[in-house]
Amino acid sequence: MGDIFKLYDCDVGVDINGVHYDFPHVDSIAIDDPLRVRLTRGVNATNDEGIAFTEGTKEAKTITIPVMNLSKAVFDLLVQAFKNKTRMNGYCISRANGAQKYWKKAILSQEPQQLTVDDSAESMNVSLIFESFAVSEVHKE
Repeated sequence: MGDIFKLYDCDVGVDINGVHYDFPHVDSIAIDDPLRVRLTRGVNATNDEGIAFTEGTKEAKTITIPVMNLSKAVFDLLVQAFKNKTRMNGYCISRANGAQKYWKKAILSQEPQQLTVDDSAESMNVSLIFESFAVSEVHKE
């Protein structure tokens, strides 16, 4: 498979108009990929091979990142980027070997906001939800 990404060993952030904004307190990164290769066959079931087809090609991948303690300046910048539908690149880069996950030409699909208000550490999270068609991984030897 290649490298296994561990968040404790990664730098995570976005690049907006050539300026990098690192997120020093990231809880997780979840990527939802709607692309599927499926099998189908006729109802009469005359073979056990089926027909392969691809679905989900017109839907973007969704990248969800809860970020803790986001500065007001970066928060305001991301809210404005959401309102303007600003394109940006996101990244998760391993400090150990340089392997990376990245999403290019992404937009924020929801306005950045604090979704939990209580006395737990999770209540400091601001959810950043991106959509992109260009999500990739680069593994290093």
